[in-house]
Amino acid sequence: MKTTHHLQRLRPVLPVVVAVLVLCGPYAQGQVDLSRDLETIRTNRHMPGLSALVLKQGHILAQGAAGFRRQGQREPLLVTDRINIASCTKWMTATLAGRLVDRGLIGWDTRVCELFTHHPAFNPAFTNATLDQLLSHRSGVQQNGTFTARHASRFLLQTGSLPQLRRWVSEAVLADPPEVPPGSFLYANQGYTVAAAMLELATGKDWETLMKEELFIPLRMTSASLGIVYDNVLPPQAPVGHVLAPGKTVPLPCPAVGTNEHVHSQAAVGPGGYVACTLQDWAKFLHLHVAAGHDGYLTAATARRLRRSYVGEEGYGRGILVCQRGWAEPGPALTHGGDIFGHNTVVWMAPARDFIIVVFTNCRSADKSSAQARDDVASLLVRRYKDAVVAGPLLEN
Repeated sequence: MKTTHHLQRLRPVLPVVVAVLVLCGPYAQGQVDLSRDLETIRTNRHMPGLSALVLKQGHILAQGAAGFRRQGQREPLLVTDRINIASCTKWMTATLAGRLVDRGLIGWDTRVCELFTHHPAFNPAFTNATLDQLLSHRSGVQQNGTFTARHASRFLLQTGSLPQLRRWVSEAVLADPPEVPPGSFLYANQGYTVAAAMLELATGKDWETLMKEELFIPLRMTSASLGIVYDNVLPPQAPVGHVLAPGKTVPLPCPAVGTNEHVHSQAAVGPGGYVACTLQDWAKFLHLHVAAGHDGYLTAATARRLRRSYVGEEGYGRGILVCQRGWAEPGPALTHGGDIFGHNTVVWMAPARDFIIVVFTNCRSADKSSAQARDDVASLLVRRYKDAVVAGPLLEN
């Protein structure tokens, strides 16, 4: 998850005129089809598929998809396909926490020692780690690579329910020494696992049920689920993840994850990366943060906390990165990227402008081609649509 030099340089541009197209399928009157632009970027960056959506004031200004669900197959990637949004899940888990805080079921300052009965066995540095610190990557909990190196072999042998496996992960990382001093920033998927375990202990419900009850149902995210969206079936029924090796131009499909590995992966990193949904349902969640605090879904105080950095005007907050960009003024820009199962996503939004962009490609790459493809699209859409006249159908329609 990084801000990119393309978007760092963006400055306000002259308003553009949105072309009015009358299209069939998922497109509606007054809405621009982005597919031709996406195809150009997709081929330049050697991606199997690429899709995007632009939302302004609740209207879908533009959306589109290009390429294929699976390299070597004919089935096109569709703008209505369900995708894994990966680490963009983190803001959802933080929002879930906010809902529970608002109801008094847990507090931002609730400490590890207040909920985990085994806390005397933990490293003393984590005894007073708070929910807020965990959601902001400020607790000192080890990063995912460290957890894998230290614990993966034993963890894969564990059995039990998802909450039980999630508790095992939490207790393992909390018993280890902190990887950085508590209070310092370290991006840690397992920090979100610990936070989710705290929510489970506070409510008596598993994270999966809480996500459905507190987000998917009230926000009418009818396509949303938890877990990988594709399998090995041909022809593919959903976008298949791919890997593009350095120096290569043909991405290779990823095999579907086995059941045991999938269950353990959901327990270990699910709260930080396991939501799957369509671009439009993802946009529903993002759009609530434009009006959050005024619509009753969150209190005003919680809504503000979820849109600001942990320290200062810029930096990581609770599941979202806050940065200053001229095109987002008079407020900050919010962004996050994600990468899981060979699915790669990014969101950029300007809450003060009620302006949201989401981008997806079904490919990851070691040479940053996937990130460059996402950023090419995001940069183009910011320049083209940030000052555009509102047109197109309402998202809910």
